[in-house]
Amino acid sequence: MNFIMKKHIFPLFFHIFLLIMTTLSLTGCGNSFPDFPTVPEEEKEDLPGTEDETGKSDAPAPFSHAGRQAAPGNTDYVFPETSPFIDDTGKSMQRDGSYLYSYYEGRLIRFDQETGKTDVLYQTAATHLLDFCLYENDIYFVERPGYDSLDDKDTCLMRIGKDGKNFALLQEDIINAGTFRDYTNYTIDLYDNIIYLLHNSHRYDNGDYITETSNVYYRLEPDGTVSEASEKETLYGMLPYRFSPVRNSDFPSFPYAMRNYGYFFIQDSQGTLYRMEPVSGVREPLGFHAEAVSRLSFSGDLIALYSYFDFDISLYSLTDKTFVEADFPFAESITYSATFPSKQGFFCCFTLWKQKSASEESVPCFTVLHILPDGSVETLFSDTDQALAGSIDDLVYRSDSCVDDGFFYFYNKNETRGRLMRLSLKEQRKPSPEELDTWSIWPASSPASVRAEERDDETAIGDAGSVSCSTTKLFLEEKTEADRLINRSLTEVYTDFDANVKSVIEEEEKQLEEDPEFYEGFDYAARYDFSLSVFLDYMDDDTVSFCCSYYQYYAYAAHGYYWNDYYVFDRKTGERLSFEDFAGDSSSILKTARPYVEKAAGWEFDQEMLLDISRFSLSEDGYTLYFAPYDIDCYAAGSFLITIPYEAFEKEL
Repeated sequence: MNFIMKKHIFPLFFHIFLLIMTTLSLTGCGNSFPDFPTVPEEEKEDLPGTEDETGKSDAPAPFSHAGRQAAPGNTDYVFPETSPFIDDTGKSMQRDGSYLYSYYEGRLIRFDQETGKTDVLYQTAATHLLDFCLYENDIYFVERPGYDSLDDKDTCLMRIGKDGKNFALLQEDIINAGTFRDYTNYTIDLYDNIIYLLHNSHRYDNGDYITETSNVYYRLEPDGTVSEASEKETLYGMLPYRFSPVRNSDFPSFPYAMRNYGYFFIQDSQGTLYRMEPVSGVREPLGFHAEAVSRLSFSGDLIALYSYFDFDISLYSLTDKTFVEADFPFAESITYSATFPSKQGFFCCFTLWKQKSASEESVPCFTVLHILPDGSVETLFSDTDQALAGSIDDLVYRSDSCVDDGFFYFYNKNETRGRLMRLSLKEQRKPSPEELDTWSIWPASSPASVRAEERDDETAIGDAGSVSCSTTKLFLEEKTEADRLINRSLTEVYTDFDANVKSVIEEEEKQLEEDPEFYEGFDYAARYDFSLSVFLDYMDDDTVSFCCSYYQYYAYAAHGYYWNDYYVFDRKTGERLSFEDFAGDSSSILKTARPYVEKAAGWEFDQEMLLDISRFSLSEDGYTLYFAPYDIDCYAAGSFLITIPYEAFEKEL
């Protein structure tokens, strides 16, 4: 019944959607940058930032933290050439000698490539955000808990030895980089004994895209403690007037660049890229605009620049400021994923879409290339048989992976287990990734076994209409009576969904039978689209929770609609559990939970909806409440999953 009622939302919000889309178009959504425009030599002297202190330009950079500075005088300063280096700072997997350090699903680990041994250095909840960097014999990391906050000060700075010893909490109650809903955390780096917690925030201002720094800094004291540092003490305090850090998030941070280059990169208000040596103040414009770069990677004096628009890669030399087009063989048939620096050039990993035959649809093929400094390209690996289908998730190997010493390292997981995998790029045979480490991703000493059933159907309605239906259904392996009862409840959900889709098909067929020309008044196909994807949301020894994620699009509607329903079960009895079963009476729940929802909401709401059993679930950090579009804010704001820490209810009790 709930499913049928949802469909009547669309007529009510059709005009609202059109208004939203018009507003978004006026605020700059959909703008794109041209591919690598160069700066003509005759124009460089007229660019903002090249004039002296009395120059006429009054166009400031999007943000600039320093006051007016005298422009550097004439100098013969030559920026140093840089040897090839590998620095993975900022990534979730970092190389250090024979070791790989990585963070994934709550585990900070060290993997020895020579011995194959895995050491868990630090473990936390899988929902926590954690970024780390390697510095001398230690690992410095910043952690953000997986719950929402009323004061937005839950981030902690910590240190641990590379061997997992000598853990130290350096600073707590740090202001968060953003809400947990944004899934943002600081990246961390060190230079000259200052710890940089780096974060850029983004917004639109009268249609202009604005990036602003929200960095936090700490000085590393001789005794190993930290003290707060002001920005004027840092590299960011050395920015010249009218300049800002490069707004492309893939450019190296100031500490990264200083550590590897001896200078850093900045941009002026027009997006022109410069390199600057901070002690002398010398700066030099480079041959392209920073904002024209879709994605990039650094290796010594080479920058690999990737264009989303032309699907190609160019190599830019910082030494002689020239471009070399990589001999990239696949044009527009790829989905770009990641590049990794090597001692010579770059490794490029992506999904290549191929057709087995002219009559078949394209299928994904995982491919690894080695791009050499002269632009030549060597194919190291290409999964032409699609043997890795489902094993390598292109959303995962963007940062939780690397290519090193002839192997591709990556993470993946199923409903209950996480895995660290290694794929050999040396063997020309059918690929078979090696499992290096496996662990339970849930806080359960005895996780339940789960099986999935997937199905895709499409039903034609006359010559112009169709109803598509996609389902992923989960079931527990029935080892206990409670498992059987839980499966019975899930089956009722699936049966209800299938019945509702069937009723839509019957209604359309009846409509077409009564009026054979019904679809002819429309200039596009009458396509209906429904999906139900069920995944395991949480599991411990006492409870198991499933998320039923729905999507529906009715033909000729302005847009589709989506929502989630949650089902929390007692693993011992099979009974469905509510918020009250965990946190006491409804009045105390509303008193504790309402401020967290009010903080996120865009408008007033009926507080009784907080007790809706279909919104409720659990996590390692707290109780969660889900709100679909329109529940507490507009459609454009999306859905909300608000996690209220368990400690908040303990304080109430």
